[in-house]
Amino acid sequence: MLRERIEEARRRLGLGKRGLGLKALLKFREHLSRLRREGPFAVLYVAVAVESGLPPLKAFEALKDADSLPATRLEARRVLRDAQLGLRTLGEQLALEARSASGVWGRLLSTIVSVEASGLDPKAAFRDLLRLVLRDLRTDYERLARRFQSLISAASVAFGAFPMMIAVLLAVLASFNTVPMLLAFTAANALIAALWLLTVDLQVPDLLDYRPFYRRIALKWLPIGVAVGLAVYTGLLFLPISLVSTKALALALGALAFSLPASLEWKLQRRVGDELLESLPLVLRTVAEQVDRGLSPHQALENAAALGGFPKYTTRLLSLIVKEARVYGSLRDAYERVKALLPRPWRVSLELLTLADEAGAGSAAIHALADSMAEYVLAVRELRRSTSIYRWVALGMVGLTLGLLALVANTVMVKMALAGALLEENALISAPIRPPPPEELPAIKDWIYAAAAANSLALAVVTGKTVGWRLGDALPEVAKASLLILAFLAAGYWIL
Repeated sequence: MLRERIEEARRRLGLGKRGLGLKALLKFREHLSRLRREGPFAVLYVAVAVESGLPPLKAFEALKDADSLPATRLEARRVLRDAQLGLRTLGEQLALEARSASGVWGRLLSTIVSVEASGLDPKAAFRDLLRLVLRDLRTDYERLARRFQSLISAASVAFGAFPMMIAVLLAVLASFNTVPMLLAFTAANALIAALWLLTVDLQVPDLLDYRPFYRRIALKWLPIGVAVGLAVYTGLLFLPISLVSTKALALALGALAFSLPASLEWKLQRRVGDELLESLPLVLRTVAEQVDRGLSPHQALENAAALGGFPKYTTRLLSLIVKEARVYGSLRDAYERVKALLPRPWRVSLELLTLADEAGAGSAAIHALADSMAEYVLAVRELRRSTSIYRWVALGMVGLTLGLLALVANTVMVKMALAGALLEENALISAPIRPPPPEELPAIKDWIYAAAAANSLALAVVTGKTVGWRLGDALPEVAKASLLILAFLAAGYWIL
């Protein structure tokens, strides 16, 4: 069974027969996951192509050039290749594929086969399919919003309440093996947080590839954050405050030195991305209205850019697209030049405008594209709003953890250390635990505060990613948590 699955994965992906095949299985699972996430856009692609006047089979063939949908493009090329190798027509191959396909991709193949076999009106059939897929997508996003609300509640327990309980418990029962236990728990908590981020990333909508931005800010600000943390830690070794919170203070200042400027850059990046997504339906509707007046989609896009009335960054993007199209001669060439800057919905829309322009489509295709993108943007907006209210949960847990630790460290731990000193003086008395002597208490407090600070920053990262979907949304939360940690450490030093 496993060997058959490996062979199927190699065949579908066009891989050679090298190695054990586990890599091929992992790549195949990733390919199916991406194909599932691209399914609604693939249906939109074919529906707009059919509205542009292409037959359903020709519309499916157009998917082999869908640069904005890489998994869909790979699957379409594989279907066309298998049809040639099996000496079958494309309709016969699609009928064979539809039997085993599932999800939105299976619906798309079944609709194409049904239209070809029954002679139904392809435009009406694909309008119905697109309407059904968008309705299902909105329902899926509502279900995802509820799941994310549950995830945020679970994160506040797993990365907030539980680490707080462990830190307070180890502070109350401080002993000689407290530090190794703290380090082991903090490392395990960081690993679980990384797995949590990966789990969230596999569920969120794929709107834009932020990896170039993350690499840039990491190379720009992370060395500064590390340098600040090391410099503070080294400098505090010669100050009295180093006896209480050297490591936590250095960690918080280092995190703040990195996250504060990075979050300011992320704020601009996020504003641009959100503005482009929100304004896309308006741009498409304006283009469709221009096509209604007899212009081609290319000319309509130029007219829309000239008319203006769009937000600042959308206007800049439209001007860039128009300039590139004028310099290189076509809308497709302009798309190739600017596609790396575009969010996924914009890439799909611009590619479909190019397809409609080359097919000589009328305004019906552009109106269908505008309607679909408006539904998609509305679903994404509602999903984002449903989780934004949970953004302050992390800060509340950080404040509660540090407050309890400050109280325990300055009351219970002191008395336990005095009791340990008495036990050391009287060797005849035995106890189940051996509290540390008073002279070792500051070092243990230092490690406890450091572990609490590290776990608080992990909670901020997890909450920011879960609430905002993007790793960049964790940067402001890390900056807020760092400031809160610094405020509590300063209050503890000057008050207690």
